[in-house]
Amino acid sequence: MYSLQTSPSGFNIQPTNVILIQNQTIKEKVANSAMLGPGNMFRTRDASAIAVFLADLEPHKRLDRIVELERKSGVRTKPYLASLPIVSTFLMGQGRVATLMKQVATDLMSPAQPMPTIDSIQAWSYKNTSLMAQTFVLSATSHGLSTCLMEGYDSRRMKEILSIPDRYDVPLVCVVGYEYEGKDKESPKSTPRLDADEVFFSDTFGQQLDISEEKC
Repeated sequence: MYSLQTSPSGFNIQPTNVILIQNQTIKEKVANSAMLGPGNMFRTRDASAIAVFLADLEPHKRLDRIVELERKSGVRTKPYLASLPIVSTFLMGQGRVATLMKQVATDLMSPAQPMPTIDSIQAWSYKNTSLMAQTFVLSATSHGLSTCLMEGYDSRRMKEILSIPDRYDVPLVCVVGYEYEGKDKESPKSTPRLDADEVFFSDTFGQQLDISEEKC
């Protein structure tokens, strides 16, 4: 679990919690009541475990704890710690009206000087939670496990089944387990991907990047 806890997050606020479901009865309930489509239902029932990632929509409530940990670690300077609550709250936004006002203000000032991009609190927390979800997938894969990230579920029902408070959203769920073994096992097929030159650019958008082996 330590590798997940070291996932990066804005201002080190760590706005993510994870519920690891291993109980088969709960997996069955989630599959039957919250999952969309037979594929997701099957994976949920069949997986060894299900990681449910929660994004905190009130991360300002973590600030005191984070400042306490930062202060004890001695890693940050005093000016940084003093400004952390103000700066982080401004950039994260609180509520639609406040977020809109900040976005308008920064858009107006951007032509004169560099200004931050203001995300809604949901977008900010989802973004940071996704970093931990990706870390989870990479960590599980390194241990020989198979994973599947899923978005096909009713988050309202998921929250009810798992007793998740309204303070949290469920942006991602990841099932994890071992590949099937036996005579009927098929070779895993890679999903198609865009060509590299459709994804990577050089210096400016649309400028072709030389990705020849000699330069990579």
